[in-house]
Amino acid sequence: MSGRGGKKRSKAISRSAKAGVLFPVGRFHRYLRNGTHHQRIGAGAPVYMAAVIEYLTAEILELAGNAARDNKKGRVTPRHILLAVANDEELHLLLKNVTIASGGVLPRIEPELLAKKKGRFVTMPSPRSGPPSPAPVTTAKKSKPVYAPPKKNTRKAAATVAVKSKGKGKASKDLPNSVSNQSGAVTVLSEKKLFLGQKLIVIQGDIVSVTADAVLHPTNGSLHMNSDVGQALEKAGGKEFQHEVKEILSCNGTLEVACALISPGHNFPAKYVIHCHMPSYNSSNATEMMEKAVKNILAIADEKNLKSLAIPSISFGSSSFPKQQAAQIILKGISNYFVNILSSSLKQIFFVLHDMESIGIYTSELAKLDS
Repeated sequence: MSGRGGKKRSKAISRSAKAGVLFPVGRFHRYLRNGTHHQRIGAGAPVYMAAVIEYLTAEILELAGNAARDNKKGRVTPRHILLAVANDEELHLLLKNVTIASGGVLPRIEPELLAKKKGRFVTMPSPRSGPPSPAPVTTAKKSKPVYAPPKKNTRKAAATVAVKSKGKGKASKDLPNSVSNQSGAVTVLSEKKLFLGQKLIVIQGDIVSVTADAVLHPTNGSLHMNSDVGQALEKAGGKEFQHEVKEILSCNGTLEVACALISPGHNFPAKYVIHCHMPSYNSSNATEMMEKAVKNILAIADEKNLKSLAIPSISFGSSSFPKQQAAQIILKGISNYFVNILSSSLKQIFFVLHDMESIGIYTSELAKLDS
């Protein structure tokens, strides 16, 4: 209406605000119209493009900031950006044809320049001596090596759940999807990569043998250790771990439903243990509380800047969730959390299972999950 009594014009809201992104959606739409030959461009195309570029920018800035912090610098330079991109497998593959000005190069020495021949080190003659005489050869057992070649960066190996094997203490190299340990084997069964790069991995093995930054302990309000996971952690951690649990319980009191606490780990590969009071299936708002529990678990892992988390099968107590429903709620909660928290430090989540029923459920539900 154009009269005086007409409705007031509502305040204009940008497409970036509607989409919940920081990068300008309208500007990307203009670039798509001017830079492509397509006559029709969908309304979701610039939104998608802005979200992708915003995520890549945040990822590079986060890694570059970590590189600057490691070098004790307060300002991010092109050198830090190059180190961040070069040390990340996926970013390096994406930007392999990009040259970063003033970024320098990665430090590397060609193996041909090293004085090393098939496990033996040759003593080079002194330049002050006369004609070269036959170089004395000493075995590596009697003399210490002069130089050790740099080890390759295996931070993003295919199976990052490597644990110590029998005898030499190295992970198995012959089987990329199976790693051995002293008590058995941890086998990678299924893997799903989300849109923002996080990996959800289903593995079979013992929770205390998985190499992750933290493991989840589903418990009750008093942090009882009577579940299978609790007993395994208590047995492996010993008195030191039991003392840690008693101390955090005395400091924080009874844990409310869906709330989580974190404590240091002892005598097992995980650095931390996240204790969460899992809701009962008989409660009226069981599904809502389970989603809240998943959110609190991931949030406390982000507070500690953890990169990997091991989650066992949630089957605590007599009134626990059915395995199928629990898997659906947990996977949905994890996916929604990563969509809302773009700067999460978590990169890998392991679902550590031991029975075939849970393995089949999580494998099928993981395949249905939208990436």
